[in-house]
Amino acid sequence: MKKITFLLLHLNYGGLEKQTITLINELARTGKYDIKILSVYDLLDGDSFYNIDKRVKVEFLSNFGPHHKDFFYALKNFKILKFFKEAYIMIKCGIYKSIKLRKYIKNLDTDIIVSSRIEFSKQIKRRDTLNISQEHSYISTDKYKKKVKKYFKNIDDIVVMTKRAKEDYENWLKDSNSKAKVHNISNMIDKTENKIASFNNDTIISVGRLEPVKDFSTLLDIFSKVHEKNSKLRLKIVGEGSQRELLESKIEKLNLKEYVTITGRISSDRVKDELASASVFVLTSICESFSLVLCEAMECGLPCLSFNIDVGPKEIIKDGYNGILVKERNIDEMADNIIKLLNDEEKWKMISKNSLEEVKKYYSENVAKEWINILEK
Repeated sequence: MKKITFLLLHLNYGGLEKQTITLINELARTGKYDIKILSVYDLLDGDSFYNIDKRVKVEFLSNFGPHHKDFFYALKNFKILKFFKEAYIMIKCGIYKSIKLRKYIKNLDTDIIVSSRIEFSKQIKRRDTLNISQEHSYISTDKYKKKVKKYFKNIDDIVVMTKRAKEDYENWLKDSNSKAKVHNISNMIDKTENKIASFNNDTIISVGRLEPVKDFSTLLDIFSKVHEKNSKLRLKIVGEGSQRELLESKIEKLNLKEYVTITGRISSDRVKDELASASVFVLTSICESFSLVLCEAMECGLPCLSFNIDVGPKEIIKDGYNGILVKERNIDEMADNIIKLLNDEEKWKMISKNSLEEVKKYYSENVAKEWINILEK
């Protein structure tokens, strides 16, 4: 039985963590692998936000983690003692994330190492193991390209989420010392018996971290225009993050407090219930490596609308068939498409039906087969 070790930063809430644990659970179900998760930080007192198969071993490199909010609060409010305390923790976290992790990997009893972050891939120096790196982010900057060329020297296989990312990574690696083969394997979702969305629900929904890259501020601008034409509609934003106060302030300025809800962080099961209780899903991200939440919305038969950004959504959504893509981040066009879709029950049902069919390709039982091809080589 092959031993596989997955390297994760933490086991808390996050798309990267959810996707990796979904893969781990699917591999565990095969009974072919002895799987261990190494989490650098313990943020939930030895627990995980997502359910992990009982056959999977979990180990923590440290019993602490960074407190970014506390650090910046102390800095902003001149809390000197607290600032130095949090700064010390941040430095300690950095040491564990690099030096301690490198030593751990060096002495690890395993056949396969799967990294979930580029900085982890940098720490892998071994040549007696099969070394795989997952690239969940797609960052097309010169700085990141240099990291790609430099950090994958000892990596055998790189897994990216989209065709566009595969092409770019292959080009970035041409002049490097890395011999890694790049694979395009999409994210995956668990096959579940979900409730199915209804055309008659008066809710627009979006799910994600409340961070600038998700651009929920633009979503509020879009909803403001939609609300002018249909005052019955409500907007629900599922997520938590650093932008929450700014978003709540903007909701008040737009006089939308009675019509917009930010749920905060909720369980995966509750997210599915919220998706099924809406009529359309809207994605306004500035960039996405893949967008797992689009697949989760589609599994509920929920028509999805997204801006047509570089990668991610356009490889999931076929415009007009199982969703709608809006070019050039055009806010007016997005608002118009939402209104048109909610006024056209026949089109809504067609997109909903096609979404339910298209999403099957992303079920974990199907996607995991592509991973197994790499693990068994």
